[in-house]
Amino acid sequence: MTDFLIKTLIKDSSIKDAGTGRFFLEDLKKGTIIRKQIIGSDNLKVIKNKEELDNYDITLLKQFGHSKPKNSKLNTNYIYLNNPTMNTNHSDNYNIDFEYRDNEKLTYLIKDVKCGDEMLQNYCNYEKVHWFEEYLHEHELISQREFALSINNSR
Repeated sequence: MTDFLIKTLIKDSSIKDAGTGRFFLEDLKKGTIIRKQIIGSDNLKVIKNKEELDNYDITLLKQFGHSKPKNSKLNTNYIYLNNPTMNTNHSDNYNIDFEYRDNEKLTYLIKDVKCGDEMLQNYCNYEKVHWFEEYLHEHELISQREFALSINNSR
C-alpha cells in the first residue's frame, strides 16, 4: 500500500550516477500535497535513539534515514524512515518540501511540475541528528545530509 496521493514512476534518475529517482506522471501545481504519512506508522517509522538503529539495515538507513526539516516546528531529535522509500535525489533546484505536524508528515510541491519531471528534494534542509551521524560514521558511512553538504562545499 502506498500513501502517495499522485501517480509516480521510479526509474533511472536524470542525475548522473544518482541511481534511481521518482518521476511525476502528471502536471501538478505548486502547493499540491503529494504524500501524507502518519508519524510512527508502518509508512513512516520513527527511530528515537542509537540503540534502535540496530533493528534496521544499515544501507537502508544510510540511503533513506532522515531527520525533520530545519524549518519544522516539531520538537524531536529522531530519525524517520519512509516505507515505501521516497527514491528522490538531492538538488539545489528542488521541487518538493516537507511539513511535519504533531502526528503527520506532508510532502508538498514548492513549484509547478510537469509530467516526466523528476521529484527532487534538498538534503541540506534536514536537521543534524548527532547520534545518527555518529552511528553512520562508526560504519564508515555518512548521512544524506552530509553528502549534500559535501557536494555544495565542493562547488
